[in-house]
Amino acid sequence: MSGSSLPLRALVVFEAAARLGSFRAAAEELALTPSAVSHQVRALEAGLGVTLFERVGRGVSLSADGAEYFAGIRDGFEQLRRATERMVRRRAGRRAEVVRVQTPPSFAGRWLLPRLPALLAAEPGIDIRVNAEKDQRPGAAGVDLMIVYGDARAWSRSARPLLDEALQPLCAPALAAGIRTPADLLALPLIGTRGNGLSWAQWFRRHGIDPGRAGPAMELDPSDVAIDAAAKGLGVVLESDVLTEEERRDGRLAAPLPGFAVTAMAYWLLASTEAEDRLAVVLVRDWLLTAAGR
Repeated sequence: MSGSSLPLRALVVFEAAARLGSFRAAAEELALTPSAVSHQVRALEAGLGVTLFERVGRGVSLSADGAEYFAGIRDGFEQLRRATERMVRRRAGRRAEVVRVQTPPSFAGRWLLPRLPALLAAEPGIDIRVNAEKDQRPGAAGVDLMIVYGDARAWSRSARPLLDEALQPLCAPALAAGIRTPADLLALPLIGTRGNGLSWAQWFRRHGIDPGRAGPAMELDPSDVAIDAAAKGLGVVLESDVLTEEERRDGRLAAPLPGFAVTAMAYWLLASTEAEDRLAVVLVRDWLLTAAGR
């Protein structure tokens, strides 16, 4: 069987039967008779020279060859379905489907919003609504996707890792020039943020320094305020590389001690039970995971 003569009708029938686990269910979905489904499957088996289904009683189950073949074509069919649904939405002039995303405030402004134009260009039929909430609750009403800081597995087994972060001292370049060792920070003004996954005291202990030798850290919330203060030269902030991407790229913040970063899984993505199977939600979820390198 050559690639130029793919038996597309038989492939459609096989994919439906394999996905649904039943010739009868595939026949109902495709508006065919069960005998027509069986005929198409037999023709495909003959062309491939393998047995795709094992006949068990009055039902069927995938053979080893059938399971391998289905695994190879499944993603392609899913992409076809998504592309077709997007085109139908556009041609039919339907209103954009709303996907509501809840995220911590600093993450929304510093990571998500700069990437939203690319998402909207990729999925013009989706209306993204971003709700930047500091206090997040599992299963919040009206939320399709949640981006959670901390370990969301305590909330839901379906939480998927999105981004890890490196927490490290960051400051204006002029201040960074005088920092050579972690002990140098003891004499400098320190900036902390209450919601961070690591405090200055914990960071000092991890590197063998008594935190009691440091002066009190000024606490600035949310992270946006603390990052801006450090960029203006007010002190050294212990912050995430995820949230300080722009300042580090533009040279407004420098990492004087790059070898002393603490890395941990920080951001998790989860969909509400009611929305997790909606195509628009799946598309946004997959886009976010891709943008995060997942």
